[in-house]
Amino acid sequence: MLGRIAMFRSFFLVLIIAHVLGDFYFQSSNLAEQKQKGHRFVLVHSLLYLVVLCICIIPFWSISLFITILLLSVAHLITDSCKFAWCKRHGNSHITFFVDQVIHVVCIATASAYLTYNDYVLSMLPALEETLTMVIGDPEKPFLWVGLILLILKPANVTIKQLTDRFKPTDDTENNRESAGALIGLLERLIAILFISIGQYAAIGLVLTAKSVARYNKISESKQFAEYYLLGTLASLLYAVLAYYLVF
Repeated sequence: MLGRIAMFRSFFLVLIIAHVLGDFYFQSSNLAEQKQKGHRFVLVHSLLYLVVLCICIIPFWSISLFITILLLSVAHLITDSCKFAWCKRHGNSHITFFVDQVIHVVCIATASAYLTYNDYVLSMLPALEETLTMVIGDPEKPFLWVGLILLILKPANVTIKQLTDRFKPTDDTENNRESAGALIGLLERLIAILFISIGQYAAIGLVLTAKSVARYNKISESKQFAEYYLLGTLASLLYAVLAYYLVF
């Protein structure tokens, strides 16, 4: 039973990281906007998504995995086409984003469960595994860390922005600091996973203290900003913790 759980987790991690690359890193802001205006851009994104997934499974190549990503790409196209039709009629919203991503994750979990149930095995190509073993000793570790960092960068920024946007104070000064806030959140998550990896959980409080000191005046003056700040910080840290334990 434990072996199957471990194999499910391995399939899920590879597919979810491939999804993150295809749906976030290789989808520009311009393409994301164009997808809302014309269905042909949905097709372009879905084709690019398939290419990215194909590249991601090269280190673990197998026919069963290739068929799986083909089916996932078709499911991705269907989901995004439904999202396009919905947004065209009802408009885009934060809920639409979360529903869209939940459907993608459910599809990936279903595919991982199917592969595991049918006793397919995820294994690295022998030549690549031997080379990595000679160079770094543990061939899995770099993949896991790269995957974790990919999870906590752009996807986290987009997700947290979607979650907190409706609570954002209507203050022009704060609006101009959006990119700085995203960078602070990124560093916050990186520091958090580093502390978690060495077992220094209490040290995460230093991150919260540093942020609170920097924003103390604004927090004390504006209840709306204080709630927005707290929501964003807690969501960012929760995302980092969940991502770490998903990967490790």
